[in-house]
Amino acid sequence: MFYPILKTLLFSLPPEKAHDLTLQVARLSPTLGHLTGTKLDSRLSVQIGANKWGFPVGLAAGLDKNAEALPFFAAQGFGCVECGTVTMKPQLGNPRPRMFRYPEEQSIRNAMGFPNHGLLAILPRLKFHPGTIPLGVNIGKNKDTTADESIDELCLLFESMEYLVDYFVINVSSPNTPGLRELQEKSYLSELFKALNECRRDTHRDVYLKIAPDLPIEKVRELAKLASDFKLTGLIATNTTIIPELGIGGVSGVLLRDKSRLVRQSILQEGLPLELIGVGGISEPKDLFEFWYHGGKVAQIYTAYVYQGPHILKTFKKALLDFLSSEGLSDLENFFKLSLPERQRILKPYL
Repeated sequence: MFYPILKTLLFSLPPEKAHDLTLQVARLSPTLGHLTGTKLDSRLSVQIGANKWGFPVGLAAGLDKNAEALPFFAAQGFGCVECGTVTMKPQLGNPRPRMFRYPEEQSIRNAMGFPNHGLLAILPRLKFHPGTIPLGVNIGKNKDTTADESIDELCLLFESMEYLVDYFVINVSSPNTPGLRELQEKSYLSELFKALNECRRDTHRDVYLKIAPDLPIEKVRELAKLASDFKLTGLIATNTTIIPELGIGGVSGVLLRDKSRLVRQSILQEGLPLELIGVGGISEPKDLFEFWYHGGKVAQIYTAYVYQGPHILKTFKKALLDFLSSEGLSDLENFFKLSLPERQRILKPYL
């Protein structure tokens, strides 16, 4: 009941002002995260790479770019929290207005351009993460950094935060930094992955590549194979999509759903030894069940959380516990131990 009232206020403001106000409240009132949050249930935990998520739905990057409100979001009931995108130097991003709502489609368009406080400001804030759930950091290059320089820059970001976070996400797929998506090429990524593997120390932190939904499917398969060859933990699919008729920037939410779904299914069909975190258009339990049907495990949300508020996690939790109860399953870990055909047989009525 709390969020609908707050949402009326927030949606009366320009989107970025509403975003900033939300973060300010979350930063100053971490206790509010507990009061409005959903308690984790051990039956719904899932192992992904080296990390155990307490819930199969996490918070995607972009909401808490500067790691300002980690205790608040950790208390909401997410399976993980991902901050960023973090760049080496502080960055203002693109001119405002750069965020736009599409309420009827439950979608958002942003042309942010990686605005963030930079590594030195964000680094100490990571220590405030309570450690109850995995913490990820999404990293990218500064706007004026060349492709060649970006490899050293990303490695330094990795080395600086390696002992403070649980996983890293390489972001070369945002549509809002000129030339960034051009780095989704085998030659560049091979050099980057090789450098990252060499600079990884004894922590063996999980590393994911986040990809765009606008790539040809053959390119998606190529990148998945490359990530597997370099022994990355997995992929995150997908970033936002470009819809030219709406304007510049990337679109998230329901308008992204079909493109993201196709990319995720294409990756899962390859059968590679990769984890896949699904993000893009996931807004209700049916979306998660559909992802599971094709072989996925965990997903992230952002735009759906903006539109539905903390209650969305209660909705997912109830649906998942009802699913376990109806199917006579003790927990999700046992469900995911079943063969894919058996999981598909169980899931079919839920699609």
